[in-house]
Parts: sequence; structure tokens; C-alpha cells
Amino acid sequence: MTIIGIDVSHWNGVVDWKKVAASGVNFVFLKASEGTTYVDKTFKTNAANALANGIRVGAYHYAKFGNVAEAKAEAQHFLRTVSGVKITYPLVLDLEENKKKASKSVLTDAAVAFLNAIEKAGYFAMIYSGKSFLETQLDEKRLKPYALWIARYNSYLGRDAGIWQYTDKGKVNGISGNVDMNLAYVDYAALIDKKGTTAPTPPKEEKKLMKTEDANKIIRVLQDRWNASTCQDEKKEMGRLADEVRVAAGMKKVNS
Repeated sequence: MTIIGIDVSHWNGVVDWKKVAASGVNFVFLKASEGTTYVDKTFKTNAANALANGIRVGAYHYAKFGNVAEAKAEAQHFLRTVSGVKITYPLVLDLEENKKKASKSVLTDAAVAFLNAIEKAGYFAMIYSGKSFLETQLDEKRLKPYALWIARYNSYLGRDAGIWQYTDKGKVNGISGNVDMNLAYVDYAALIDKKGTTAPTPPKEEKKLMKTEDANKIIRVLQDRWNASTCQDEKKEMGRLADEVRVAAGMKKVNS
């Protein structure tokens, strides 16, 4: 199953949404905001007219944050911007640059904070990024709970994603010039209609019984004892104890 959609901002000018709907477009992501102050001037008009022509409407926020505090502030700006607008498709964090040179860990923390704020407000949260950016600048494992929209301008996507933005040079009746084109492989409209807020809730982090730094100290002691021992049974016991310490600190076992 593939569902055709587009994404639009003020750069696309005045849109004839009746013609867009007649061309087979089922959904649109509209740019709503950017940073903590910018609002796209065409957002509300495009949302009303797209909805009036039977097109599902989602919105996206272009992120500029570099830490959790900034991400939370941008999320609130996004939520204020979409407030009062009927949203029938996901709300999207558009994260495609790291101009503040945040580490992968910090930038991922910020993205999760933003997406959590969207979910907490009752919306379906999604993240958009370029394929390369997602795979190199973010810790993708921590973003698994969220729907994924990936840009890759190629003949194939080359990875899993719910939505693929495959070109920025599409042509659609009702829009002058080029427009971004997307294929959805998941029926997000049906999910939203069925559940209201449908993004899966991120799993709760298990409570750690021990701090990582304390666990590492104990493991180093056990490792020294393991190195000094000539008894295989004692070595095996040191390995078992080290793994118990790792589990208590939320780390993975390394011994079978």
C-alpha cells in the first residue's frame, strides 16, 4: 500500500487545493513554524482549504535547537501555532541540521523531548530527517517509538520508514513550480481516526539499581581479580558477578 502526499510551505505560493485533491493527493504536511518565533504565513489558510477539499492535514516544525531546553521551547511554539487548527495527520519534528554542533547524544535527547511534548499534547508525533542525517547525527535506536518520515532523493529509499520523501521536483496540478512528493507506507489517517493520538508511547526506562560510574568501579575490581586468577572456576564467577553489576546499572551483559 502506498498513499500519495506532498509537503508545502509559503515557498509554494498560492495553492489551488481543489485541483490538488483532484490530482490524487491524499495528505499534506504544511510548514507551521520554525525556531521559537517564526510562523509560516500560509499555514492556517492552506490548512483550512486543504481540509475543505478532503485532504488530510499534518504540520511540521523546522528545528533549530541544540539542547533539551531549546527543544522544549520550540515544541511549545509549534503547539501554540497549530492550536485551533484541525490536524488530521501527524505533527512532525523536522530535524535536518545540527548547526549548533550538539553531540549525537544531546541532539537525540532534544529530539525526544520535543516529540514527547507533542505526544503529551495529544497529537501523533513523527520525526522527519534526511537518511544520512538520521543515520549519522542521531541515535536512531532511541527514536524507534516514533513514526519516521525520511527524505532521500533516489530511485529507492534503502531503509525502513513510514513515509518516503522521494523528490523535491514533483509536479502537481494546482501548484506552480516544483513541490516535494511523498509516499506513505502506513495508513496514518486510519490510525489517527481509530485511536486519536496514535503514536506509540516511548517505553519507560527501567529504574537502575546502580549508577553507571559505581558499576564501572566494581567491574574494574572484578576484572583485576579475573586477570590475576589462574582458576577457571573463579574466572567464571568473576565474569558472572560483573554481568550482574552491569544489569543493575542498565548495561548489557558481555559474558554468556
